[in-house]
This record gives sequence, structure tokens and C-alpha cells, in this order.
Amino acid sequence: MTEQTRAPSRQIAALGLPMLVGALSASLAGVVDTAMMGRFGAPELASVAASSAVFDIFSGIVLASVTGHQIMAARFAGREDPAGILRSLRTTAWFSGGIAVVLTFGCLFAGGWLTGLVAGGDPQLREIGADYLAARAPTLLLLAAFVMMTAIFNAYKKPKYGMWAGIVINALNILLDYLLIYGPGPFPRLGAAGNGLATTLSWAVGVGCLLVATRHFGLLQLLRTPASRIPIDFVTSIPKLGWPAIVSTGLDYLSVAIFFAIIGGLGAISLAGGRIAFEVMIFLFGVASAFAAAARILIGRAVGAQQVGEAKVFWRKGQLTLLVPAAILTAFIAVFPSLVARVFTGFPETVDAAADALLLVALALPLMAWTLGNVSVLRALGHTNLDMYANLAAALLIQLPVSWLLAEVGGLGLGGAFLGVLGYWLVRAAITELLSRRSMQALVPQNLERTDSQNGRLSHRDTADSGQGAGNRR
Repeated sequence: MTEQTRAPSRQIAALGLPMLVGALSASLAGVVDTAMMGRFGAPELASVAASSAVFDIFSGIVLASVTGHQIMAARFAGREDPAGILRSLRTTAWFSGGIAVVLTFGCLFAGGWLTGLVAGGDPQLREIGADYLAARAPTLLLLAAFVMMTAIFNAYKKPKYGMWAGIVINALNILLDYLLIYGPGPFPRLGAAGNGLATTLSWAVGVGCLLVATRHFGLLQLLRTPASRIPIDFVTSIPKLGWPAIVSTGLDYLSVAIFFAIIGGLGAISLAGGRIAFEVMIFLFGVASAFAAAARILIGRAVGAQQVGEAKVFWRKGQLTLLVPAAILTAFIAVFPSLVARVFTGFPETVDAAADALLLVALALPLMAWTLGNVSVLRALGHTNLDMYANLAAALLIQLPVSWLLAEVGGLGLGGAFLGVLGYWLVRAAITELLSRRSMQALVPQNLERTDSQNGRLSHRDTADSGQGAGNRR
């Protein structure tokens, strides 16, 4: 069975599973990383936690800036137009690379101040955070390069290269963490700075692995292929596609901070229980996002090849692929919320608080799955601005006001706060469904117009060829 003849759901799974493996390896490496710092010293752990919160925002912005290239790579791959991918790569290198350079300098020269924004004015924590951010800062540039290359491999249905490079990064990071944090034998004992340096060195090796993969795949030769003569009928501006994702990412972090401020006002137990429920939701969101990304790539390839019907199939199959496991998890968490909570804590009061919130998280999972399926369409078609509007409208107009009103004013506590989260997913699912349907419907007349135009050019060429043939016969 060839790749083209596989059922759509199997194609989504085949593309999404390697992405999921890479994401899970990164999560495991993060847990081990935190555990190593926790055993080194309390000030170092606190400082790294604070500075990492800032670094996560920066890395999120860099990742968002590559969104346009991820979209373009799939579309151009579907058009069989590698030259278009090369143009997208060059523009993204300037756009995302420029953003990464600015943020890298911010980490290098303002690390102490940035750490203080989260950790407060403790000079020791600020100094440790400055060293950590300075050592980790180059990772932002490496991250941009890594994502740009994996976007191309994924567009050509070769996610294994990114998966194996990610596994190498995370495995090496664990090893280097031990060597550079604790300094056994001849290695220097660098503490938090060693933690940051281990991350940078690991990512450098990961980018090197992808460079080797480009040679194995013959990517450079492929990108030198002459450009397609079929007119481009979609947005190719990397900044135009990227800025909505950047804005959405930044405001996402802000809305999460406000949400936890609301929960924090309910007391320490509610805050702890809310953190557990929220982390479960984020973990499942990350797992589902791998398959949503796979659907986005396949939809983009289909639209690039002018196969609108196939794109619609990938859209709905992608949603079903996400919805079935989401429904199973909803049933499991709804029946055993306390069991899930006990994975994270053994304190009875915290378990009870987390269990209440987890019930609402469970109800939100099918809505999350449906939303991610719709987001894959909007992003594949380059409508990142519509995705941004849906996200921000649901967060700023629904989640935060409802959470505050029900938790604080209505007195429903943590359950009320997470009813706001449920409302967020309900509204975002509805908005993205409407926008996705309209976007798909708009493709049909465009596709017919392109077909008529191509037929017209073909008829003109046939006429010219006929005339030339007649002249030859005369």
C-alpha cells in the first residue's frame, strides 16, 4: 500500500505519531531537568523556574514566528514547487532569525532583570537567573533553525527526521545536565549555568543531525528545482502569516497568568488543585496537537495540489481521529478524577480540589479535539488571523470574565473558575467551526476559477501549437 492510497486516518496517524514521540521525549527531558536542579539546591531551582518562565515566552514567540513557513512548506509541497519552499525558507530565516536574535540579546544582557520580574528582587536569584539565561540564550537561534528544517521534512511526509533529532536532543540534554550541573570528575560544577549550557549544546547537536538528514534526503538538490509555472493564489507573506500567531501566543501567556491570579485568590489549596488540573489539560493538548499538526500538513498539501475534496476529507478525518480518544479520556477522567489527581499529589484536600476541576477538564476534551481539527484547517489555509481572533475572543471575552464571576462573585470557587475554561473551549469550537466551513466553501469557486484559467491557457497553447503545425505542413 502506497502513501497516497492509505486511508486518511492512517496518513494522519503515520504523520502524527513521530511528532508525538518527539513531544513526549521533550516532556520527559523537562521532568528530569527539573529533578536534577531540585537536587542541586533550592535557590537554583527557584531561579531556574523563574527564568524558565520568561524563556518559555521567548521560545513560544520564536515558534510562532515560524508558523508562516510551516504553512507555506506544506502548500508548496502539494504544488510540487520546491522553489517556493526555498523562498519561504529564506524569508523565514530573516524574519524568525531576526526575532530570535533580539530575544537572544535580551537573555544575554538583561537576564537578571528578566528573572527578577518573576522571582522578585532577591539578588542571589537574579544572579543565578542571569547566568542561566546567558548560557541558554543561543537555543533560541537553534530552535528557529530546527523548526524551519523540520517544517520542510514534515511537508514531504518525513517526520522521522525531526523525531530522531528530537530524541537525540533530549537524551543528550539529560546526560549533559548531569555532567555540567554536578561536575563529576573533570567536568566543571556549573549548577544553573550548566543546566542552560547543556540545553544549548544539545540543540546544537540536534540541528547538526538535521543537517545530516538534509544530505541523506537530498533536500538541497530538491530545493534547486525550477519554480512551478502554476500561478500562486495564496498569501505568501511570512510576516503576515506569522504576526497573528505571535500576538496570540503572547496574549495566551497573559491570559493564563490572569487565570491563575483568579485561582490564587481562592487560596493555596485551590491554586494547587487548579495547577494539577490545568497541567493535565495542557499535556493532553500537547498530545492532540501532534495529530492536529499532521492534519494541517495533509490539508495544506491537498489544497496546494488543488484537491479541495481531499482537503475536506482530511479535515473531518482529523477531527474524528482526535475526537475518539478524547471521548475515551473524558469517560475515564470523569469516572476516576481522584485517581488522576493522586498521580500528582497525595494530600487529600488538594486531591479533592483537583478532582473537582478535572471533571470540567474532562468535559472540555471533546471540544478541544473539535477545535484543534478546525484550527488545522484555518492554519493550513493561511488564515492565522482568524485563528487568533477565535482564540482571543474565547479567552478574553469568555474564559476570564466567566471564571472571575463564577469563582469570586458567584462563590463557586475552583469549579466556577474551570467552568470558564469549559466555556472557552465551547466558544472557540463554535467560532472555529463556522470559520472553517466558510473558508472551505470559499475554496470551491477559487478552484473552479483556477481550472477555467488553466483550461483557457491550455486551449490557447493548443491553438498555437496547431497553427505552428499547420505552418510546418505548408
